[in-house]
Amino acid sequence: MVDYLNQYKKGQKARHNRSPRNPNPGEVWWIENLDGVKDRPILVTGVQGGSVMFRRCTSQNGGAQSRDVIEDYMEAGLEKETFVDREVRTIQSTHLVRKLGTLSKYDREKFRL
Repeated sequence: MVDYLNQYKKGQKARHNRSPRNPNPGEVWWIENLDGVKDRPILVTGVQGGSVMFRRCTSQNGGAQSRDVIEDYMEAGLEKETFVDREVRTIQSTHLVRKLGTLSKYDREKFRL
């Protein structure tokens, strides 16, 4: 099994052994090449056809930017405290690499998913 998070830390692309791309709201997925910059986790907020609505995840709290926090980050498949941008964006499901986890019931209610 490929360790995607450690691949990212080593600066490698996480493109091998892709999972089936059937995301659902409330799931956290690893996405490749977001904004042409880097691979990162996202929080799926909706799915319509081949498009995925999402909020970008980051380990930075944002300072002046207001971000929400995933409280039960380990249950969501994340290694450390994770913040979520408030902006909802859309991307094609072909950019999804693999599912990391699902938000806890508490976080799903918090994010209204």
